[in-house]
Amino acid sequence: MADALIKHPPHALNALSEQVFEVLANYTAFPWPIMMSQCKRCRVDPVALTPATLKEAIPHLSSSVARFTSPQKGEQVRIDLEALAGE
Repeated sequence: MADALIKHPPHALNALSEQVFEVLANYTAFPWPIMMSQCKRCRVDPVALTPATLKEAIPHLSSSVARFTSPQKGEQVRIDLEALAGE
């Protein structure tokens, strides 16, 4: 498995993006690919998330984690990310 898939992304992330990456890393072995693909899906920049853009991405991020791990982990990701987004 390529190290780039499981290690910290090579980009400088803003503070919120860094927190989102850490949440995803707690629940999946592929946090950066999930973050990139799901943010791209809803036209959100994964490197420069804001609370508003994170809210748009939460359903995609949590369902992706659920799909690759378990529904329980996906639900916990949703809860954790909603807390970061201020919901």
